[in-house]
Amino acid sequence: MSGPSRRVFALGIAGIGVGLAVDGCGGTGHSSHAKSHAAATPASPYSGDLRTAALAAAVENQAVSAYQAVDAALRAGKYGPAVPGLAAFVESAMAHHSEHAASWSNVLHGAGKPDVAGSPLSGHAQLMASIGAATSTDGIVAVLQDLETRAARTYIAAVGRLSGSSAIAVSAATIAPVEAMHAAALAYAFTGRSAVVGTLGPAGAVPVTALTV
Repeated sequence: MSGPSRRVFALGIAGIGVGLAVDGCGGTGHSSHAKSHAAATPASPYSGDLRTAALAAAVENQAVSAYQAVDAALRAGKYGPAVPGLAAFVESAMAHHSEHAASWSNVLHGAGKPDVAGSPLSGHAQLMASIGAATSTDGIVAVLQDLETRAARTYIAAVGRLSGSSAIAVSAATIAPVEAMHAAALAYAFTGRSAVVGTLGPAGAVPVTALTV
């Protein structure tokens, strides 16, 4: 599992300060409320291709959080009898995702943008709830396989909408096969199903609109 991660080369959430509108003595209430609402909505520091990079960083941070939760559950024996190799796989995959998150941070830093902190994705709470609800090896493997497949599809979608010569597109194209490999390994090693799932496309990718920063 360490080979693909060595091939991934190095390529953030800072809030934007906002002013609070103060009611004026002679202004119109509606206009003042509208200005206050606009001022209270911080602008995202990420736009264009850098928003895709921020999305990728959030996806990787989410994966790290997911594997940390699974690792803790495995240590607590939540999924029943130990399955040979699963703990080792979880540790390796978590390290890969940490490396991927770091490479996306490098991309953002190079563009003068902040790190993406945590997992600012609209579906993050649902994912963590699914992990918390799993009570068997089969159940948690299914959640992780879905996570990895979705990550691979997200990168494929990113490559399709980015400039082929950009560092962001190159990084996405480099990381996508690693996520697909994780999904295939989960299917083959821990469920006995075929690792060949056909051609992966962008359907089912995490959309850029899921990024909440």
